[in-house]
Amino acid sequence: MSLPIEIPQGSALDRTFRVAGPLAVLALVVGLPYLVPSFRLGQVTAALILAIAVVGLNLLSGFAGQISLGHAAFFGLGAYTTGVLQVHYGWSAPSTIVVGMVMAFVAGVLVGLPALRLRGMYLALVTLAVGVLFPSLIRRFDDLTGGATGLFGVDVTPPGIAYFSGHAGRTVWMYYVSIAGLALACLVVWNLMRGRIGRAVVALRDHETAAIVVGVNRAFVRTVVFGLSAALASMGGSLYALNVGILTPDSFSLLLTINLLVAMVLGGTASYWGPIFGAFIIYFVPIWTADAAQGPVAGALFGVVVIIMVFTLPAGLAGGGKKLLSKVVVRSKPSMSGRAPMSGSADPDMGGRLNEPAGV
Repeated sequence: MSLPIEIPQGSALDRTFRVAGPLAVLALVVGLPYLVPSFRLGQVTAALILAIAVVGLNLLSGFAGQISLGHAAFFGLGAYTTGVLQVHYGWSAPSTIVVGMVMAFVAGVLVGLPALRLRGMYLALVTLAVGVLFPSLIRRFDDLTGGATGLFGVDVTPPGIAYFSGHAGRTVWMYYVSIAGLALACLVVWNLMRGRIGRAVVALRDHETAAIVVGVNRAFVRTVVFGLSAALASMGGSLYALNVGILTPDSFSLLLTINLLVAMVLGGTASYWGPIFGAFIIYFVPIWTADAAQGPVAGALFGVVVIIMVFTLPAGLAGGGKKLLSKVVVRSKPSMSGRAPMSGSADPDMGGRLNEPAGV
């Protein structure tokens, strides 16, 4: 059998592949709590929460092309909104998440206003200032946030059934909550980018002047995208607070922003699966390198892994996987006569468009 295998679009085999992928993901999500120990499931939950923030950053920096070095501040804003409202005022966890997202959206719009006149490194410096300022503000209002000592007592109450009882049950509950949050974030970005606003976002990224000429409202699109990106990062921060239970300013330093950026690049910018892949890479690879070596050697080993991935997978893990899969399977557009065209050739009955490889 020669590669790539050609599968006509709309065929029974094509429909089978389209259904099998989501079913496999669903089976993995449901079965994972039964396959791994509790501590490992907790690590997966932490990676999923990190992925939510990367999804928000990817919307802004990947799809919209706007550099942001301040997403750790939006992540921390959601975390401390949940922590303060729950610890000091007794709010329920879901309501604090919503309030945090609204506050982050407003903050994102305000920070995004300079994006109308600034770009590149100038915009990066503005967002960097926001990221550096946030931990200082947390330490300044120590009566409310706990300052450098930290804010304790943030918690989430699982449903009162035996399956979610005890520490292991709480870990499983947070895992499912994080899955739901990540699915919601991905759905928001997917729907946004497939709609009218998404086309405007890409147009402004690729050719701003031409987009404005054809009627794209630059101010509205960029501020809304900045606000939504911040709101998604805030949702990740709220779930982080509920998961760890303790908040300190050092958890939302510039290092977190760097990790988010590295995760976005390694996973694949402007892709839907990339943020998830990147978050798992940036979370688990340091753990594996720490197991393989000790001290500075572990950090150096992690750096080597990052460098190798950047050179071997310039489009990220999602792009590399898509390219590899296209060498194995391609989805061809069927001809009007019902016969599939040859792989790699243009289909005259379909307007001369080339065959499209199967996506990841």
